[in-house]
Amino acid sequence: MMLTSDIAKRYDALRASIPRVVPPDLLAMTRGVAALGEDVVAEVLLKVREFDDFTEDNDPWREHDFGAFDHAGEKFFFKIDDHGMADGYRLVLTIMLASEY
Repeated sequence: MMLTSDIAKRYDALRASIPRVVPPDLLAMTRGVAALGEDVVAEVLLKVREFDDFTEDNDPWREHDFGAFDHAGEKFFFKIDDHGMADGYRLVLTIMLASEY
C-alpha cells in the first residue's frame, strides 16, 4: 500500500511535468477550457503546475489530487485520478471550468 505522502509526491511530479505529460500519464482539458484560447490555456496550465494552496479544507487526505483557483474571471478545477494502467493510462490530470462540473 502506498503512503499518502508518496501519492502526493507522484501527483506533484505529474503537475510539475506540465505541459510535457507523457504516456502512460495523460493531461486532459474540457472543451470549455480549450475554447478560452491558447494564451488563457497556457496561463491555466502554469497555474495548475504551480498550484500549492493545499489545505485541510481542500485536501483532507493530503494527496494533492484536487485544486481550485480563479483566473481570467473564471473558476477552474483540476483533478488527478490514478487509473492503474486501466485503458492504458496511469495518472490522468483533468482541468475543467467549475461550471462544467
